[in-house]
Amino acid sequence: MIYSKKFINFVVYSLYALCAALLLFDVFHHKHGHFKFEEWFGFYALYGFIACIAIVLSAIQLRKILMRDEDYYD
Repeated sequence: MIYSKKFINFVVYSLYALCAALLLFDVFHHKHGHFKFEEWFGFYALYGFIACIAIVLSAIQLRKILMRDEDYYD
């Protein structure tokens, strides 16, 4: 299924707008964190972004260890 460039741009910009709206909501939401840094503005957004990058980078390294040749089962 091929989507038009206009539709893809709409989806991408909608996701950007949603992320910005959720980050803006962080200003009005009072947080009760266990630690002081949990109450920083945008902490969970930054924490999630760094965790996602860590998962991708570790998966790349893990692939080098676990990858087998194409004809491994032959």
